[in-house]
Amino acid sequence: MEKKKWVLFITLAVFVAGVTFFNIYLNRNISQTTSAKQEAISKEALQEENQELKKQLKVVLPSAQEQQRRNYLETVNTFLDVSYHQEKEGFTERKKKAKRIMSLELYEQFYPSAQFELGDTYRSKPQDIQLYLQQYDSDLDEVQVVTEFQNHLQISEEKVEETTNIIAKISLRKEENRWIVTSIEPLKNEIVSE
Repeated sequence: MEKKKWVLFITLAVFVAGVTFFNIYLNRNISQTTSAKQEAISKEALQEENQELKKQLKVVLPSAQEQQRRNYLETVNTFLDVSYHQEKEGFTERKKKAKRIMSLELYEQFYPSAQFELGDTYRSKPQDIQLYLQQYDSDLDEVQVVTEFQNHLQISEEKVEETTNIIAKISLRKEENRWIVTSIEPLKNEIVSE
């Protein structure tokens, strides 16, 4: 009987030790799984927060100085489009835009007639526009922008096709809270051989 007690005691001790080691093993695996899940959840929450912040950043209004810079750059881009984009289609719309953003003298230089007089197959369009800005001071009412672009000319009727690299200095003046192009000074015109 005494032997049975020892066997029972040893069996019980081995059983308790086995259950204890099994619990430790399960606890460790559960902890690792739980921490991995928590890290994944935390990572997902941070990514969502990051996306929200990006959306908010897009919505935030630019500073007054940045808004002024954007306004005159938009005016320069519109000017290049209405002055160097030449074709019969859309002439009237470009002419209306030009009147709003050009000084009278410059407007008469680029739009001397009421109708498009270069023919139905004449087409030119500025491409690869790059703008170089002076440092802008918000107190200034005049700015200069140097632009570099390619003007692609195509006259289907005469089988003419050429590209010109153009570098020009464009001057703008602020009138009634909007930018007006007052002059354009060509710095370099170079026909690219094709």
